[in-house]
Amino acid sequence: MMLPSQAIFPVGIAIAYLALGLFMLSSRRPDAALDRLFLAYLFLTVVWMLDLVLIISQVVSPLSGFSWADLAPYTLILLGVTYWTFARAFLHPSWRSPWGWAMGALGLVLTTTLQAGWLVLPPDLFAWSNGWVHPGNIAFVLGVGWWLAYMVLAAYGGMILAAHTPSPAHKNRIQYLIISTLLLIAGYGLYLSLRDPFWTMGLIVIGVGGTLATYTVMVEDLPDLGTGGRRVIGMIIVTLITVVVYLLGIYLVRRVLGDFLAQALAGYLDRTLAVAVVTALLLTIIHAPIRQVSQYLTNRLLFGQHYDYQEVIQKYTQLISNRLYLGELAHLAMSHINQVLGLNRSALFILESESGEQLNLRTLPAMGTNGVPKTITLKKDTPITQRLIVERRPLAQYTIDISQQFKSAPEYDRQTLRALNYEWFIPILKKEQLIGVFALGPKKSGRPYSAQDMRLLNTLADQTALALENATLFDGMQRNLAEMTQMKNLMANVFDSMDNGVITTDILGKITLYNRAAEAILAVPSEQCVGLPYSEVLTALNNTIFPNLIANVARRENHYSDYEIISELPGRGRVNLSLNLAPLKDAQNQTQGVTIVVDDVTETKRLRAVHDMFRRYLSPAVVDRLPSNPVDLQLGGHRQEVTILFADIRGFTTFSEQLPPEELVDTLNEYLSMAATSILMFEGTLDKFMGDAVMGIFNAPLEQTDHVIRAVRAAATMQRVIRDYHQNIGQERGLTFGIGIHMGEAVVGNVGMSDRMDYTAIGDTVNVAKRIQENAPGGKVLLSKAVYQMVKDSAKAVFYQEMQLRGRAQPITTYELVSVD
Repeated sequence: MMLPSQAIFPVGIAIAYLALGLFMLSSRRPDAALDRLFLAYLFLTVVWMLDLVLIISQVVSPLSGFSWADLAPYTLILLGVTYWTFARAFLHPSWRSPWGWAMGALGLVLTTTLQAGWLVLPPDLFAWSNGWVHPGNIAFVLGVGWWLAYMVLAAYGGMILAAHTPSPAHKNRIQYLIISTLLLIAGYGLYLSLRDPFWTMGLIVIGVGGTLATYTVMVEDLPDLGTGGRRVIGMIIVTLITVVVYLLGIYLVRRVLGDFLAQALAGYLDRTLAVAVVTALLLTIIHAPIRQVSQYLTNRLLFGQHYDYQEVIQKYTQLISNRLYLGELAHLAMSHINQVLGLNRSALFILESESGEQLNLRTLPAMGTNGVPKTITLKKDTPITQRLIVERRPLAQYTIDISQQFKSAPEYDRQTLRALNYEWFIPILKKEQLIGVFALGPKKSGRPYSAQDMRLLNTLADQTALALENATLFDGMQRNLAEMTQMKNLMANVFDSMDNGVITTDILGKITLYNRAAEAILAVPSEQCVGLPYSEVLTALNNTIFPNLIANVARRENHYSDYEIISELPGRGRVNLSLNLAPLKDAQNQTQGVTIVVDDVTETKRLRAVHDMFRRYLSPAVVDRLPSNPVDLQLGGHRQEVTILFADIRGFTTFSEQLPPEELVDTLNEYLSMAATSILMFEGTLDKFMGDAVMGIFNAPLEQTDHVIRAVRAAATMQRVIRDYHQNIGQERGLTFGIGIHMGEAVVGNVGMSDRMDYTAIGDTVNVAKRIQENAPGGKVLLSKAVYQMVKDSAKAVFYQEMQLRGRAQPITTYELVSVD
C-alpha cells in the first residue's frame, strides 16, 4: 500500500522521535526518573504519529466498532500528563501536585464515556462553536483540551521557577525547557488546525521542539540563551553601523570630493561611480577600527563585557610570574579574575596532601571568602573528581545538583561543595594531576558565564599551574624550615625537661648533646662535655664496661636496654646506673653516632631492697599497697566488711616439751609457713603470727567481692596441705590446725604509734572469729552462721553446735566445713 503524501511528514517525525529515544538509550542508562519519563514521552509521540499515519491512510482497525481516530484523544491525554510529569522531574519544584495523575485519569474516563455514548451531551451545548464542535468530535476536543492544560501548566511552572532561581545557569536551563514546551504547544496547535500548510508546519515545529527538549535533557552545560540573543543583536548592530558609516562616507565624499573626482577622472568614470569607488577604498582602510570600536561598544552595552581576551591573559601572566608566596599569588590571581569578570567572590584551593582515597585541599582566600573552611576533602574516583581531573573540564554547582551523573557522587562531597556557595569550579592541572581549583561565585551583573569566559578561565588555569607549582614548592620549603626550627627548639626543651640523662656522640666519640639531667646524674657540667670525647670528660665511666658498649653500638649497631653498671662518681660515691644505648642514624639510615639514655637507679635499688625486706615481715598485700597510698601510713582506720580467719596449732605446747628449742623453732616455722601460704594463695592479708597461731584478713586492704569463699577455701587448703605433709613425714609429730572463720564489720587500718604501726583489724568480728577458733578441734574448720549463709551454695558444711562464747550472752551457731568447690 502506498502512503499518501500527507502521511510522509508524520512518518518522518515518528522516525525522528524514535531516533532521539534510541540515541538517549545508547548514550546513557535511563536510571533516573527524568530520563525514563522523557523516553516515555518520546515513544508516546511515536505512537501518536503512527496513529495519525493510520488515520490519514484510512487503514481499517481490526476491532469492530473502533477506529484509529478513536485512539487519538487517549494518546493526547497521555502525552500531556507524561510531559507535565517529566517537566516536574526536570524543574524539581518544592510544591506537590497529587492531583496531576488523578486529573489525567479523569480525562481518560470522560473520553471513554463520550466515545462509548454513555454520556450524551445536549445539542444546545455545541451552539456556541458554529459547528466546529459537535457530538462526533467532542471526545477528541476534550483530549486536545486536556493535553493543552497540562502543557500550559508545564510551561507556567517553568516560568515561575525561572523567576525565583538564583543560579543563572539553572535559570538558563529552565528557559530551554520553556522554549521547547512553547514550540511543542505551537506545533500541535498548528497541526490541529487541520489546514494546509499549517498542519505541515506544525509537524515540523513538533520535531524541532522534541529535538530541543532532547538536547536540553542530554546536555549539561547549555549555551546561554541571553548571550546568544545578545550576540545576534550585536552582529546586527555592528553591520548597521558599518552600513551607516559607508553611506555617510558616500555622502561626505560626494559633497567634499565630488567635483574634484569628476574633473580628475573625466573620461574614465562617471561622477557617481567615482564617489562609490573612493568611498569603498576609504572604508577598507577604516573598516577594522570602526568594527573594533562598534564591537567594543556593543559588548559594553549588551554583555557588560569590557575585557580583551589576549590582553587579559598577557597581564595575568605578568602579574603572577615569579610570585613565590602562596598568599600573595592567590590574592593577585583572584583579584584580577574578580576585576575582569566582575565577580562577587572567589577563592583558590590548592592541593595540600592526598592519600589513596581522598584529596585534601587548602583554601587560599581572596575577595569575599568569609565563611569558607580552611580545608576541604574530596574522595578520589568519583564523578566530581572524574570531571575535574580526567575530563579536565570545569564543573558547575548546578550540574552537581541536577545531573543524574553526579547523583552517585558521595553525599559528603556534594554537601561540601554546595556549602561553599560557588557557581563554578575550574581545575588547575599539572601533568594530569590536580594541584588546585578556582572556585568562582556569581557575577555582580547576575548574568551567567559566557563561553568566552570559560575559555578565558581555562587558559588562566593553565597559566596558574606553573606559578602555583613553584609557589607550592617554596611554601613547602618555608614550612619545613619553620617546622625544623620549631622541632629543634622543642627537642632542646624536651631534653632539658627530661628526668633521664640523654647523651649523644658522633662516630668518633665526641659528645654532641648533653642535657641537664645528665649533668645531675654524672656530676659533670655540660660546658665541660659538649664537643669533647666522652673518654676525656666522663673518666669515672672508663673503669666500667661503658666504653665497650659505646664501641659495640658504633661499630656493630648493637642495641642495649636497661643495662646496669656500678660506678664511683666524683662527689657522689657509689651509684647504680641503668643504660639504654642505640645507634644514632641520619635520613639515609647511616649510623652517625650513639644515643645514650642514663638513669640513676641507686635509690630505686635501695628502696627495692628495703621493700623485699619488708615483705618478709609484713603481708605482701600491705607492703605492695604502701608505695601507691602513702597517706594510709597515718594512724587510724575505717569501718568495712571483712572475713577473719584464725588458725591455731593443736597440741603444740605438749609437743614442744619433747624437742630442743632449735628444732622446735624449725617445726613451728614449717607449720606456720603452710598456714601463711594458704592464706596468701587466695590473696588474703597475713595480719600477724601469735605464737603458734596465725590471723588472716580477707577484703582488706584490697577489696574482694568474694572474700568469704576465699577465706573458706584458704582454710580447706590449709587442712589439705597439713594432711599431705603428714603423709610425707609420718604421723609422729601429730600436729593439726583448729580453724575458725567469721565475717562482719570491723575497723581496718594502722594501729600503734607514728614510729611503729601495724596494719590490722579490730572489733567484735575479730573477737568472735578468735573464740570460734579456740573451740575448734584439731583438723576441723568451724564456720559462723553468717559465713555459712554466704558460702552454702559453694561449700558443704554440717551443723556443729550452738557455741556459748566467753563475753557474749547469746550462743553462736557454728558449722563444720566438710568440703568446698
